[in-house]
Amino acid sequence: MFEIFFDLVFVFALMRVIALMEEGPGAVSLGRGLLLLLLLWWAWSAFIWLGNRVRLDRGAVVGAVLAAMTALFVAALVIPSAWDAHHGPWGPALVLALAITVVRAAYVSAFLWSARGDGRLRTQVLIDLAPQSASCVLLVVGAVLGGTAQGICWALAFALDFGVGWLLSRYNGWRVASPAHFVERHGLVLIIALGETVLSAGSGLPTADGGPTLPTLGVGTLGFAVVVGLWWTYFRGPSASAHEALSRAGAARRPALARDGYTLGHLPLVAGVVYVALGTRLLLDDVLAAPGAPARTVAVLALTGGLACYYGGLGLFPRVMGGRWGRVPVVAAAVTVVLGVVALAVPAFATLVVTAVLVGTAALAVQHGEGAGARARP
Repeated sequence: MFEIFFDLVFVFALMRVIALMEEGPGAVSLGRGLLLLLLLWWAWSAFIWLGNRVRLDRGAVVGAVLAAMTALFVAALVIPSAWDAHHGPWGPALVLALAITVVRAAYVSAFLWSARGDGRLRTQVLIDLAPQSASCVLLVVGAVLGGTAQGICWALAFALDFGVGWLLSRYNGWRVASPAHFVERHGLVLIIALGETVLSAGSGLPTADGGPTLPTLGVGTLGFAVVVGLWWTYFRGPSASAHEALSRAGAARRPALARDGYTLGHLPLVAGVVYVALGTRLLLDDVLAAPGAPARTVAVLALTGGLACYYGGLGLFPRVMGGRWGRVPVVAAAVTVVLGVVALAVPAFATLVVTAVLVGTAALAVQHGEGAGARARP
């Protein structure tokens, strides 16, 4: 329950990232939102690894987790202003960078405490401290410089986090004590991201004085159908077989599977759903404003780009965990790219309908194809 409490702060942070991109939708804001999402994903993923080793609601680790939650909440507060010009000593970008640094410091201290008695794990944490420290420096430097330099420094910080961190994990000092916990937590965070899409499909839809109108109900329901299809494609598709693969893997092989399939492999899934949430909200606005006109380019880019990212990640996930590509998601990703091109010239309402049909078809194909095959294997 304490880990789910931690998720509440992550939910708030995701909402603030979407608010940042929605405030001035465009290619630049979409890119900035992605950088912030990457930083948040590191923070969430780090504590999944910690929580897989020790109970986060017991002993001295509780204080570190509470400190991280508080810092993450502060970071979320300033996210919508993370690129605003500020001439004082405590601009939003610097506050965010320092807050993320506190999150990392809390994680490292708690992991070192939990790794006492396990020399190899403790060495792995200390090795990983080098790119983490350099990443924090880049975050602070970028916050001080601002503008384009801020984006470059923060992108380099991400490269250190996941690129160099991936290379250093070859030391193989990490541990996965409970595959079930690891799988469940990543399933929950995907549901959290889908919850943002539910909010986007339901909030902000105008209602007449006498109550919701039929067109409003129809448009909102189509948006919700997209969420259902995305949920179905994952949980009725590769989720069960991936859980089985992680459980069957030996102790030495398990950390690499967890790292590549979940810590890295679930990033495009969560990022894709976040962009789908934004794109759904923008597309619904366009449909209600002028259903016969094409949707805004940024709405199409966010929606179809998010879907392509989600399906691409969902196609790669079973390849990492079981050695075979997810054929249905790969085809769905390709079709989504085509949809993105066509949607620039067709009415916004048609784009919404085709999107719902595409997502629903992919969900059914996974259910009766790859998902059924995964359940049939011993």
